[in-house]
Order: sequence, then structure tokens, then C-alpha cells
Amino acid sequence: MPGVNKFAKLASVESALQALLDICSPIERTVKVDLEYADNRVVSRDVIAPRDYPHYSLCQVDGYAVRACDTAGCQGGRMLKPAAGDSVGPGTYRQVHTGGALPEGADAVVRMEETDPADGGRLFYNEVKPGENVLARGSILRKGDVACAAGVQLKPTDIALLAKLGLTGVEVFERPRVLIVPTGDELVERGKTPGPGAVNESNGIMCFLFIKRYGGKPALYDIVRDDPAKIAEALKMGSRYDLIVTTWGTSVGVRDRMEDAVSEVGKVLVHGVALKPGRPMGIGYVESGNKRTPIVFLPGLTEACASTMLTFVVPAIRKLGHYPPLHPRREKARLTRGLSGFAGANAFHKLYVEGGMATPMPLMGGAPKVGDYAYAIVPESIERYEEGEEVETIYLE
Repeated sequence: MPGVNKFAKLASVESALQALLDICSPIERTVKVDLEYADNRVVSRDVIAPRDYPHYSLCQVDGYAVRACDTAGCQGGRMLKPAAGDSVGPGTYRQVHTGGALPEGADAVVRMEETDPADGGRLFYNEVKPGENVLARGSILRKGDVACAAGVQLKPTDIALLAKLGLTGVEVFERPRVLIVPTGDELVERGKTPGPGAVNESNGIMCFLFIKRYGGKPALYDIVRDDPAKIAEALKMGSRYDLIVTTWGTSVGVRDRMEDAVSEVGKVLVHGVALKPGRPMGIGYVESGNKRTPIVFLPGLTEACASTMLTFVVPAIRKLGHYPPLHPRREKARLTRGLSGFAGANAFHKLYVEGGMATPMPLMGGAPKVGDYAYAIVPESIERYEEGEEVETIYLE
């Protein structure tokens, strides 16, 4: 009697991803971090400006502070005299520098290059309006305004603004804590020489770096052998985290026990997805008391582990960490060789892109040339893209 193909019916990528996101609740733990460590962190509550910004009327150019009315109709050159004191009065000016405070009595600044020296003062050639070349106090933010809203993913320019407001730290959401569990009797620690039938463990470090890159706080568990009790023990440990990611043990071999292990400590929601490579991946949760920790069990083939990590785990981390959705760069490129699809699944391909031309290469083929590397996904409805056809490239990494 022929065996049953457990992956004959595959969940669509869209439905599987939605099943995962439905069980991922954004974390509410927060922490205050120094501004030096706030880049790319997500603000957990509105940051309120403690003072006006700027907190004084600021000169935006090097030049001369004047009363704008004294420059009216001065195109032929009008003589103004240096102010006797700190303030500017009728017919006078004071030299100022970029970033300096606007002197009392002045309401505009004339650029230095729009004047000439003259006996007893300077000649002014260009008329200015009130407020010209001046950033008025509170014109960007008033004390009590929202400087950065809750949910903003901070960028260096945002952080510079907070520093300008006199702040030294900001409250942000904690990064999602993710436990990575590599499994398999065939795995050997990195740095050791594997014998026949054994391989150095590499998925764990790849997943660790992906999770770190996209906003998670990864922890890498020791290699777990193909023992259901040992796997279940590791998964129970994972219930202390926000997300569990495992590698290997997801297919149909006698040592592929991940579905059974997850079922023993929780529930499997999806096993088998229409993505190649990556079909044997699964989604579920581990139960511990009232807590359900999402788990994504990824295939052992590194190419499949990479494609499913990018497709499923990265969006889960983004939701858990309150991060905004990613919008990877997409461009059209013309194929130098054909790309095959796969019946019943979206096919994931890596490309080297140069001068608008895309050359297919092995998914785990490294980076033999300096330049751009991107991905293309051939929909399950398309049998093949031919050489010379245009495809959409996606810069996922």
C-alpha cells in the first residue's frame, strides 16, 4: 500500500501567515533606553516636548540682523549702521551667525553676501520680509506638543530632535524575545569537523542574525537530538519567550518528530505551506498555564529555512515588537536565464542584479560578486519565466 503524502494539500502562504499573525500579540513590556541605543526602537508612549523648539528665535544664515522695514526698496543699496548695543534699532544692524539668537529689535536676517562694507556701516541691496532667514521660537514644536508619537520607529533624525529638547533617554517597547531551537542527530557544532552524514549547524546562527536584524532579541538553544522528550523539554523552556523558532524535524522521515512534539505541549495549526523551498514548515503554539507561545518550526534544508524565515518569522517579529510593516525595495529586472515555477507552490529564487539584468543563482550560493542580490517569487500559477522576460525583484535582506 503506497504511503500517504502528508504534504499533498498545502496551506497558502497568505493563510499560513495570517494564522501565525493571529496568535502573535504585540508585547507590552517597555524599557527606558539612552538615546545612544534608541535607533530603530519603537516608542511606547508619546514623547512630550518639555520646552519650545527652537527655544529661542534662531538665525538660519550668516549675515546681519535688521528690522525688515529698514530694507524696503533698498535694491540700489541702502546704508545701515552697526547697532551701538545688543539690540537693533531703526537704521541699524548687528552681525549674526548661523544658529545664533536673533537680537532684540530685529525681525529678519540679511545674508552676508547681499551686503557690502561702506564707510561707517554697510550697504544692503536686497529687501527682506519679517521672519526671513529666521526660525522663530516654537515654530517647530511648542512645549507640550507631541515630539514623537507612540508607535514611531525611531530614526537618527528623530533622536537628534529628542536630544535638542534636552532629553537623554526615551521609553520604548522591549524587543520580542525569541528562542531558537536547532534539532537533529546529524547536527555538529560550528567549528567541529563533521563526518559522513553529519553537517555543521548553520540554521541557528542564520535565524539568530535574521531575528536580530529585524528587531528581535534572539537566544540560541543547544542542539537538541531527535528525541521527542528532549524536544518537548526545549519547547517548554521556550514558553518563557515571546516566540519559538525551531529548525529541522519538520518533514516525513522517521526522525522528523517536530509535529508530534508540538502537539504534545501545545497545538499545530499549520503543517505544510505552498512555498518552495519551505513546504514542510509548520505553525502552532506551546501552552504553559494560561500562556500560549507561538512556534514556527522551519525545515532543516538551509535554503528552505531561509525562505520561510523571511516569509513568516520576520513578519511575526514585526508584529510582536510593534514595528511598522516592512516595505522592501522592489524593482523590475530582465532575466539572463529562465526561472522555473513549481506546481502547487510559490517558488523562491535568488538573483544577482546588475544593470537591470537578473542572473539566477543558488539560494545558498553565497555572494561571489560585489553588487546587488535580490529574490524573485514565481507564483504557483506560472510554470516558468523565460530568458529575457521581466520579473519583479524583491530586496528582502
